[in-house]
Amino acid sequence: MALWQMGSGKKEIMATDYLNAMGVGAGFDTKAIVTALVDAEKAGKQSTIDRKTKDVEASVSGMASLKSSLTTLQTAFKAVDDKRDFNFSSLSNSAPTLINAQLNSSTAMPGTYKVTVSQLAQNDVYQSDSVAEALEVDTYTLNSAVNASGIVSFTYGGLAYSQAFLTDSAKTIDGLVAAINAGSAGSTVTAVAVNSTTFKITNDTGSDTQMTKGVIGGTSDGTTALSITTADTTAGIGASTVDQNGTSAATVVIQVGSAAAETITLAGGSTSLEDLVVGINNLTADVSARIVETGSGNYRIVVEGPQGSDNALTITDSVFGLQTTNTREVDTYTLAAGVAVGGSVTFTHEGIEYTQAFSSSPANTIVLLAAKVNAASGITAAAVAGSNVAFTITNDVGSDTQMTKGTIGGTTDGSSSNALTLTTADTTAGSDGNKIQAAQNAILNVNGLAISNATNQIDAVVPGLKLDLMEVSASAIVLSVGRDITLAKTAITNLVDAYNTFEGVIKDLTAPGSKTTDVGSLKTDAEVKAIRSKMRSFLTADSTTPGNTKDNMMEIGISLGKTGTFSVNQATLSTALTNYYDDITKMFSANTDDQITSSTADRGIAGDLVKQIAAYLAYDGVVKLRETSYAKTSSGLISDQKTLDTKMASIEARYTKQFSTMNKIMAEMKSTQEYLESQLENLPFTSDNN
Repeated sequence: MALWQMGSGKKEIMATDYLNAMGVGAGFDTKAIVTALVDAEKAGKQSTIDRKTKDVEASVSGMASLKSSLTTLQTAFKAVDDKRDFNFSSLSNSAPTLINAQLNSSTAMPGTYKVTVSQLAQNDVYQSDSVAEALEVDTYTLNSAVNASGIVSFTYGGLAYSQAFLTDSAKTIDGLVAAINAGSAGSTVTAVAVNSTTFKITNDTGSDTQMTKGVIGGTSDGTTALSITTADTTAGIGASTVDQNGTSAATVVIQVGSAAAETITLAGGSTSLEDLVVGINNLTADVSARIVETGSGNYRIVVEGPQGSDNALTITDSVFGLQTTNTREVDTYTLAAGVAVGGSVTFTHEGIEYTQAFSSSPANTIVLLAAKVNAASGITAAAVAGSNVAFTITNDVGSDTQMTKGTIGGTTDGSSSNALTLTTADTTAGSDGNKIQAAQNAILNVNGLAISNATNQIDAVVPGLKLDLMEVSASAIVLSVGRDITLAKTAITNLVDAYNTFEGVIKDLTAPGSKTTDVGSLKTDAEVKAIRSKMRSFLTADSTTPGNTKDNMMEIGISLGKTGTFSVNQATLSTALTNYYDDITKMFSANTDDQITSSTADRGIAGDLVKQIAAYLAYDGVVKLRETSYAKTSSGLISDQKTLDTKMASIEARYTKQFSTMNKIMAEMKSTQEYLESQLENLPFTSDNN
């Protein structure tokens, strides 16, 4: 019987010679003989498979190392294969507390930008009507006054406050009240004496609908026990939870700019400030609401929309006071004298002139002037009834607290010596009701360019700079973007370091071997050796897109050593970057960005190297083809091993059967021999039987 165990591509024979183990057979070791025969027949083929398996495993490992090092090298050169990669920039900001400027060095362009901020963006902010909380008040009345020898004890919140009789009953109650207010309970309630038998306790928080009651102990005269009656004088109400529309439903409509209006519908019994805040915050529009305590026990809802003048809020609400009720501003203009025959009045408002000559009477002249103003502007002008010298202007929008005033010209009678004069009165100040802040755009100027933006974050005006406006500026803020040579030096030095690492890997993989070094796993692969030569050529040859003065890396301080690695002369590189920055940029990137893979145009040192490595790693590139070939070889060796193992198992079974049969025959012959010998020994006339 034979048992096989798999391991490292070999099979170990574990047969047991049962005939000999049981003391039968010819006595020779069947197992050892079979094992020796099978091993001898298997050895040559197994050695070949093992050698080839070791070789292909080494090649697979070597190709994986090469692929990894090529990928790392490609990543390093991708950092400078586009023109924008050389936008290594630094930023200085003359007023960082007014503008927070963030630099994206890959897209920033060197230059100086003078920024003036005349207005910050802001959003509409509305407040609801104020709602006050109601403090709960409980009244305690003793059944009788405390007299001489009496004492009153009041227990509240687990603490007892006692007061013995003090000259009269009223002072006794005063003393008890003082003890309550001075004790621990005084942090949550306020006690007040009403008369000689009554005091009140007010809940400071006002949030309970039923305050916990205290209890009375003691006696009125030393023997008669005191008792108490309690009345809920005022029920406490929390301002944020009490319904604002009783048992009726409430509806609030909110619109942001010209977007679709959204409606919050609150059911009857659920019209508290908290209910409305939840409803507003659940809208899809960019609107938020919160409850704010504006004073002790007084609360409002604050509603805010998004920034920008186009995002003004329109709120329809008849319950909470959020709806805007504009008070339009009214200014009254009064001429020092009426316009007479020959006279003419000229009224200038917001850059527009309205002229009216004398017409039948001073009063009619003012009426006609008002009519001209109404026909041409967004304001309302009206002659003051009963006056021939006064008229009013009303601002239709009603959002200004001070309307721009107009001016008067002309004469009363045509004589230049009788010029008209004017007095102006702010009859009514305009108001936006519960709007406490109006939406507006940020307004700024960048190098003379006027910009209006809905938010205070500006990221599309200055290349590579994201501006966060924080304050209005009285003078220009200077933002200077300059080249950072240090960053450029670091990027190029990193390229050299990446190549040197690659060189170390591929040098080991293709090493011929010696007494002190191992043979490289890919030393016989000519195409891998060609990769090494090709990569080195990118760093030593002229760029396919040379600059006007600088053509290759050797000319900017990078040199090749005897060991095959490159070194950087930092001083030479600094000088080259300072004086020939544009040349170096072109030399590496061809002054292009994002060239497509299929393009045949020159790409510069970095671009060409990146494209070449992409070709090596492509589906039809040398790396992928080698990986496919190794996988196929490995699969074939596994198949060969299985075939060999199957064949050896068959051979072992055949040998075992043959030797077992022979052993049995030998055992039978031996048994016959022993029988014959025994019979011969028992014949007459043998020497033993004489």
